[in-house]
Amino acid sequence: MAIQSFNSNLTILLYFPFRSGSCFHIDPNCTHAWNAPIIGRKRWIFYPPGVTPPGVFPSADGDDVCMPISIGEWFLTYFDEHVKRRTDPDITRRPLECTAEPGDVLFVPHGWWHMVLNIGNDEDLSSSDDRGVSIALTRNYVSASNLPDVLRFLDTRVSQISGCRDRKKAVPPEDLGREFRKGLLAVPIAEEESSTGDVEEEKKCVDTPLSKERRKWADLLDRAETQSKNGWGCKAWVDLPSEGVDNSTNCGGNERSSILAKAKQQQNSTTESIPATGGFSFSFL
Repeated sequence: MAIQSFNSNLTILLYFPFRSGSCFHIDPNCTHAWNAPIIGRKRWIFYPPGVTPPGVFPSADGDDVCMPISIGEWFLTYFDEHVKRRTDPDITRRPLECTAEPGDVLFVPHGWWHMVLNIGNDEDLSSSDDRGVSIALTRNYVSASNLPDVLRFLDTRVSQISGCRDRKKAVPPEDLGREFRKGLLAVPIAEEESSTGDVEEEKKCVDTPLSKERRKWADLLDRAETQSKNGWGCKAWVDLPSEGVDNSTNCGGNERSSILAKAKQQQNSTTESIPATGGFSFSFL
């Protein structure tokens, strides 16, 4: 059961040159996503919710993330550590990898850290005019499986809501939760089943397909609201620390430290000793 996306049903067409891509991130607003390559192949690396990739240092509230500035820097600095993580004794913490090509549709579940490297086609790129250009379709969306976390996010992380701050006609972040709930229950009324104003006639239609559809969505929302109030369903998100804790100068730890110092600390540690901090970023190319 798919629910309307946050971007007005906009499916995004992405163009990328060879060896471009996106650094590690978690998609915004607790959304799922799908990605369908049209031209070129994409190499994906995923880390499970609550397991931070090597070289990625989120703040405790997830508002800031420190990491290498480029994909190439991450591969040069942290790929060996990533390879070690593939054999983590706890299989639930191991990263996943795959290559998607034209004809595939990749599902990106909410809460998973992921990065993408565009690797072109199988043929010799030196003889190809496009030099491995990548074109893909992608979309972020909400389904019944992540609806409770989406509602909790819209209610408790207003400052981190993404996708509506750069458009004048967009719903303001502080109103998005309310408007999203209204949209979820706004089942289109068929012409032959529109209200006649006759109460008795409407009572007779209580079991029409339209009324059943409305009840189905209302029941789904009620269940999601209950789950949302009971806490996060995904390990990528945790309850925010108590008021007064300042994370603005602290990326991924309890002490002030630069990304370089954190990188050295991680390189000198074993896989088991690296803490799996939570958090996420909002870029989603």
